[in-house]
Amino acid sequence: MQYLQRQQHVRRWLEESSLDAFLVTSAANVRYLSGFGGEGYLVLAGQGAALCTDSRYTLEAEQLDVEDLGVIINSNGYVDGALQWLGDQNASRLAFEEHQVTYAQYAKLCQVLTSANLEPVSGVVEKLRIVKEDSEVALVRSAAAIVSQAVAELFADLEPGLTEREIAMELDQRMVRGGAEGPAFSTIAASGPNSALPHARPGGRRLSSGEMLKIDAGCWVDGYCSDLTRTIWVGDDPTEQFRTVYSAVLAAQEAALATVKAGVACAEVDRTARQVLTEAGFGDNFTHGLGHGVGLEVHEGPRLSSRSDQWLQSGMLVTVEPGVYISGWGGVRIEDLVLVTGDGCEILTDAPKIRY
Repeated sequence: MQYLQRQQHVRRWLEESSLDAFLVTSAANVRYLSGFGGEGYLVLAGQGAALCTDSRYTLEAEQLDVEDLGVIINSNGYVDGALQWLGDQNASRLAFEEHQVTYAQYAKLCQVLTSANLEPVSGVVEKLRIVKEDSEVALVRSAAAIVSQAVAELFADLEPGLTEREIAMELDQRMVRGGAEGPAFSTIAASGPNSALPHARPGGRRLSSGEMLKIDAGCWVDGYCSDLTRTIWVGDDPTEQFRTVYSAVLAAQEAALATVKAGVACAEVDRTARQVLTEAGFGDNFTHGLGHGVGLEVHEGPRLSSRSDQWLQSGMLVTVEPGVYISGWGGVRIEDLVLVTGDGCEILTDAPKIRY
């Protein structure tokens, strides 16, 4: 990973913005700039940077191989360590991540750094993260392969009678056995009418033959995650309504995937899928954006939605996940994780899909 080059990008931004130092508190951004996966802050100025953590992570921090990155282990915690480093810098203008700093933390910054002007900023590191390096793509590719295999095997072995919670737990275990560090988010297993909830929480409902099951899962590989959704019919031939809804969602996804390539507006990709579902009579049942970026976080930039002002670039990793949700009946979502290229996209998730 190119940690020093990433830090240099931030330093150029500091110089262009006439800022003296930057307090990075987002766990994902700290990891992106330093490779550190524990709890702590990163402080960065024009001529130096330091990772601030506590004694629980001493060994992990000292094993980092990042040029010119200091490590501060403060017995009072990493907040005090960061304040100590910033105080030594005599920074007059200090940037901090406005969406990550609590009011209590802000008050402490004001109390200790009395001579500094605190400047709230957002999206500085996230903009760097939006286009992935080859090493990042390789990790996400591995995570996508693991979740794809786990979902395919789960469906092959699935039997009615299991609770949603048991299905989710089984899938989590399969991902770990496949080489993942763990699930990247709380796995969704929603059966029957529960599948109408886009982000259903698995419960005690038992899976029955003659109904649908929606699975949304992803896993971590060295800090990078994957995301995949499949909806299947359990048991004998599905109902005509399920066939109709599923075919419409699949057609919407395939149309959207055909538009994904560098230079295309994110809103246009969303619009393509939404138009297919609207023409099929399900436009009002598609209640969320088409997709999102994936990397160190399962939801990051860019956003594929009607309100997005972003454009796709080569090296972005995004999901394409149209869905139809009908209260009292159920829902169908089909999601794949893709790598944006100059002439299209590469689908990284390959768990089987039904076609009618």
